[in-house]
Amino acid sequence: MAAAATILAIASPPSTPTKSSIPTSLSLFRNQHRELPLPSSPSTRLVLGSPRHRRSVFVACLPPPPPPRSVTPVSTKLYVSGLSFRTTEESLRNAFKSFGQLVEVNLVMDRIANRPRGFAFLRYATEEESQSAIEGMHGKFLDGRVIFVEVAKPRSELRQRSKQTPTQY
Repeated sequence: MAAAATILAIASPPSTPTKSSIPTSLSLFRNQHRELPLPSSPSTRLVLGSPRHRRSVFVACLPPPPPPRSVTPVSTKLYVSGLSFRTTEESLRNAFKSFGQLVEVNLVMDRIANRPRGFAFLRYATEEESQSAIEGMHGKFLDGRVIFVEVAKPRSELRQRSKQTPTQY
């Protein structure tokens, strides 16, 4: 090792540490990748090499990131966008009834203008029916407009996404 380094590991363990949430090694990147075992106590200093060539590096020991989410889970609730202002709940029901049993049709209305806002939510009895509706109606014409059909995202996921992306002006 050409240049020795002093590594001070500063970490605040979670309030209730679990075996999976505590890191077990520390990675250093200099000229090459080196794995170092972490001490059992997160406040312990790690000293590498001779004291003549000391460098201080502050390292935060964090638990590994959560695993990436799997493919969007299939749901029975669908989001339909691109609807015409002339679309009615009845025309929506007629267009989608051939794919299965519609449990719920919610055409979102603009209360002031008293017309549809251009999107709706549909719920089918089974996931297979909702998937066939996506495949059968996505990109098709309804009341003179191309519509887009996808699985409805939960509100919590939409809130998280809006907090992560800063508003651009």
